[in-house]
Amino acid sequence: MSAFAPIPASEILPQRPPFLFVDSIVHYDEAAVRTRFLVKEGGMLLEDSRLGAAGLLENMAQSSAARTGYISRFILNIPIRIGYIGAIRGGKIFRLPQVGETIETTVSLVQEIENVTMVDVVVRSGDEVLAKANLKTALGQEAAL
Repeated sequence: MSAFAPIPASEILPQRPPFLFVDSIVHYDEAAVRTRFLVKEGGMLLEDSRLGAAGLLENMAQSSAARTGYISRFILNIPIRIGYIGAIRGGKIFRLPQVGETIETTVSLVQEIENVTMVDVVVRSGDEVLAKANLKTALGQEAAL
């Protein structure tokens, strides 16, 4: 297995601070992608010094988009497109991460048909599972990066 050099999220996602909930992609293979995000003081969607449920869901969605952005930019060499959440199933939040905590989000491909993708997403802090869900997303127009 070859080493994977982390890629800044700004290279594969159309979102920009302060609405960026992925710092980097740290792993890619055909089955899964893994991202990292440091919950920062003063960041958006915080609740009592914790990343709120909306922020955790946005991290999951942006991590899924990181997979698509990586494929578009580094494998297919095509423009990155904006994605939309079509459905969230089986979503569970066990604990909200606190400011200063780094989370890793793993996105595992379930099915992909044309512009629609279904993935399983698991958010962890160390070995602890913080949240999980199944997301269905669809691709839209080209993003302006």
